[in-house]
Amino acid sequence: MDAPTIDLFHPVNLPEMEAAALDVLRSGQIASGPRVLELEQAFATITGREHIVSTNDLTSAVLLALHSAGVRAGDEVATLAFSCLQSNSAISHLGARPVWIDVDPATMAMSVEDLATKLTPSVKAVMVYHIAGYPSDTVRIAALCSERGIPLIEDCNNAIGATLDGHPVGTVGDYAVYSLYPNRQINGIDGGMLATPDATTAARATRLRRFGVDGAFFRDARGEINPESDVPEIGWSAALNNLNAAVALSQLKTLSDRMARTFVVAGRLSDALSGLRRLRPVRPVRSAIPAFWGFLVLSEHRDALLLHLKTHGIKSSIFHQRNDWYTGFGTPRAKLPGTELVMKQLLALPCGWWLSDEQIQFIVDAVRAAREA
Repeated sequence: MDAPTIDLFHPVNLPEMEAAALDVLRSGQIASGPRVLELEQAFATITGREHIVSTNDLTSAVLLALHSAGVRAGDEVATLAFSCLQSNSAISHLGARPVWIDVDPATMAMSVEDLATKLTPSVKAVMVYHIAGYPSDTVRIAALCSERGIPLIEDCNNAIGATLDGHPVGTVGDYAVYSLYPNRQINGIDGGMLATPDATTAARATRLRRFGVDGAFFRDARGEINPESDVPEIGWSAALNNLNAAVALSQLKTLSDRMARTFVVAGRLSDALSGLRRLRPVRPVRSAIPAFWGFLVLSEHRDALLLHLKTHGIKSSIFHQRNDWYTGFGTPRAKLPGTELVMKQLLALPCGWWLSDEQIQFIVDAVRAAREA
């Protein structure tokens, strides 16, 4: 009998999503429409951020955040090396250079100590990625940034539902970005969200996501391009479409229940896997509750464990490749001892609302059997 397949990620797929997509397709308002604004307003409630601008994907949201924060060609941006190209690629798109920051393996949070030593005058922004929805200590990081007048961008890529000190992650930084990629907590087919510090910045980002056009004046009374409407700052093609927005919007009513189940799964995995000699769960920073996009563990025999789990149908992952090894960034490989350990020992186990009690126990038994083998 074949081993069951247990997914590491499981995109939300609800009848409401299909109905919402069909309604938009039939309406003809596909590229733009009312669902975009509705989603932005709903997202403001979810994240605790008032000024939300939607984008076509996370990279565009990061690019707009960096640009709005004043990052230009030749500047430097402090960011984690253990991260996703989806985020860090935006730094290169602007002609800026990353300054690679280490991670604390015990918590998977950005090393505040390493960051403090690398905040030179050339660093024009700090971008902190909450790895797999495990919050970094943004309160301490924000204090460092404030002392030096540096904008802080929270990369909440897969951290919807995570909290720090009882508040949603993303509420401390000047900017925050979120992903609506299919396997995230909210499946928008694709899409991104940018939280900005004020209405003026949000209005500017709204123009820049559509080439810099001011939608209120770009068309004249005939519906033609208004020759009197200037475009003083050229932007990008980065707007979220009405179809994706409708799909994302239709599933928001299930978000709290799905996150509640995810927390239950994480608690059971934590209880069952704590105390093992050669494996230890990653412990979040003080007063933090992760979103558990994966349940992160450190294992001295990680590669053998990964192979064992995959052989038994449990989809696990070592997650990211350290980005400082990619020559496209034009930086030398950094000396990052925490990141080096993470690359050798980190493993993400399935941890989500889709797991049954039987599947949770199957994962626990498989991990214990691998340890004893």
